[in-house]
Amino acid sequence: MDKCNVLSYQIVIKQNTTMCRKYFKFIFILLALYIISCKKEGTSVSATIIGTWELRTIYTGWGPDPNYPPGNGNYLKFTKSTFEIDTNRVLLNRGSYSIVKEKFNLTGEMGNRIIYNHEENAERTFVDVSHDSLTLSEDANDGNSYLYIRINQIN
Repeated sequence: MDKCNVLSYQIVIKQNTTMCRKYFKFIFILLALYIISCKKEGTSVSATIIGTWELRTIYTGWGPDPNYPPGNGNYLKFTKSTFEIDTNRVLLNRGSYSIVKEKFNLTGEMGNRIIYNHEENAERTFVDVSHDSLTLSEDANDGNSYLYIRINQIN
């Protein structure tokens, strides 16, 4: 091999290495931007639960489901970390709550379990918020579901 050919091979190898580094940097930057720009799917239940909710229907599965008119006095009130439960305009319970991801015993599907006052061994209740409706579902074969409608949003 003559000196000219060796020199041209070195230049080609150096150019290829430089080009690979540029592509690697470009791909790395694109990947980083993609990861940063990804958003979570929807808003957490903890954020959407905040506000005052009024009972509209109890789904019992044992007969006619009772419906409650607006102004019935059965309220759930949630702040970022506290709750109040009013029945017929009388305070029934208050304290702190947390929402954790757990599986329903009945279906095996993942859901948002609400735990009141750190009572993890209490009856398992799951919460779902969709627009201005909140549903509480008891995780039991004969468990009820409660439909509440948002009447006030607390910021």
